[in-house]
Amino acid sequence: MDKIKELYSAEQISKRIAELGAEISRDYRDLECPVVIGVLKGSFCFLADLVRQIKLPESMQIEFVHLSSYGSGTASSGIVQALYLSLPNIKNRHILIVEDIVDSGRTATFFREYLKDQFMPASLKLVALLDKTVHRISPVKPDYVGFSVGDVFIVGYGFDYAEEYLNQAQRYRELPYLGALVDGANNL
Repeated sequence: MDKIKELYSAEQISKRIAELGAEISRDYRDLECPVVIGVLKGSFCFLADLVRQIKLPESMQIEFVHLSSYGSGTASSGIVQALYLSLPNIKNRHILIVEDIVDSGRTATFFREYLKDQFMPASLKLVALLDKTVHRISPVKPDYVGFSVGDVFIVGYGFDYAEEYLNQAQRYRELPYLGALVDGANNL
């Protein structure tokens, strides 16, 4: 049985997301129908709570893509997999990418470049629930950050741990808090 050390409670997450929502609301209040794109699967809890906190005079368009660089391990594989990358025509729109975590930065860099090449956005910003700079390879800095974390593997609140060799994929996404998986690699 894995051990999990709680890092951020459901209450702390909720409070921080409300703050992010207020900040994004101020920055986007004069923009016409911004497009919010959630990067699945890890961002689904964060995106749902965040968009409910963003108050704009115009409606937002919400889209999803499925990108991954983790696979079944606890570290980035170094290869970005575009599992689902189908978007409508969002050319010249104001785009906000919603990521669960920016770790190595490969996925965020890949997706930002893809959006720039395909849609030439009027503006392009990135919000990440977690910013983990310890393994940063690509020079990407989120425009909005929920929390900064060190060299720990996070589970809960949409983040999972996949032990495919044990046939136990996507464990712990349902936890209402963010926790660090404690094992031989994460001695907390």
